Amino acid sequence: MNQDLQLSLANNAKEWLALSLTISSAEKVAFNKIHDGFYTTYGATFMAHVYRATIEQALQSMPDAERSKLLVAFQDAMSQAIDAHYATLQG
Repeated sequence: MNQDLQLSLANNAKEWLALSLTISSAEKVAFNKIHDGFYTTYGATFMAHVYRATIEQALQSMPDAERSKLLVAFQDAMSQAIDAHYATLQG
């Protein structure tokens, strides 16, 4: 992984951490309960569709600069997940 990608991932992690800190504990508990209930009831495939729809809706309402940041973060996360997946298959 190159240095620019590592820096980008670190910055994205900091931004998500800052966002998560703005959500109250009660909101986190409520979200976790709803999320886990749907996940348990409907499974991973259903939740993947929910996540995709959520991202698509968020992208539609974001300014261009923020949309670009999110898409770059998504691509970075996908690349990292693919690398990790293949590493486990080979190792």
